[in-house]
This record gives sequence, structure tokens and C-alpha cells, in this order.
Amino acid sequence: MSALPEFTVRTDQRGRLRVVAVEGEVDVLTAPRLGAVVDDDEGFDDLVIDLSKVPFMSSVGLGLISALHRRLARRRAGLAIAGVQGDVERLLEVTGLVEVVLVADDVDEAIELLAEAHQYD
Repeated sequence: MSALPEFTVRTDQRGRLRVVAVEGEVDVLTAPRLGAVVDDDEGFDDLVIDLSKVPFMSSVGLGLISALHRRLARRRAGLAIAGVQGDVERLLEVTGLVEVVLVADDVDEAIELLAEAHQYD
């Protein structure tokens, strides 16, 4: 019996900004763990999800990001994705999610994009 691949989710609360760093594959088994750390809408106004250590994302992970985007947009909160690469980047492009969610090379750039987006609210 093979061991499950390692999966970790770390959060860094910076005032009303929450940065979530994900490591490992986001799929049907792991997406609920990611969802659990962003389920408290009162805890943050803006959210950055760092996917730089995510080599694979299933449709369940994609659905989670899409649902987060809609939920946060309804309350005028921001969502940015950082460090997307490889297959995950192609998945976001093919589905068109890259056109509606802020996408940055790294966390610092993602925070800057969120700040700029609030200037135009």
C-alpha cells in the first residue's frame, strides 16, 4: 500500500489579508483542507493563495478557486493566485479562470495587484 502524497496548507494572517501557502496536489482528497482555511469570511478581506508548490490541481481544486472568487467578489473582497506554473497554469488558462482571477508570479506581486485593484473600486 503506497503512502498518500504529502499535502500542507499554511496560513499567514497579515491584518485583514490572509496568505495561504499550499504544498502538494490539490484534488478531491486535499481540496477540503484548503477550503477549511478560507471558510471564515469574517477573518479576512483579501486572500492570496500561493500555488508555487502545487504540481497538480484537479477539477475539484479548480471548482474551489472558482467558488472562492465568486464568494469574495460578492462581498467586494479580493482574491489573487500566486506562483502558478506548469499543468496548473495551463488548467487555469484553458478554463478561462486566469481571465477573472488576479494571477501573479509571487506573493509580493499578488499583494500589489490586490492593492491596485482596490484603488479602482
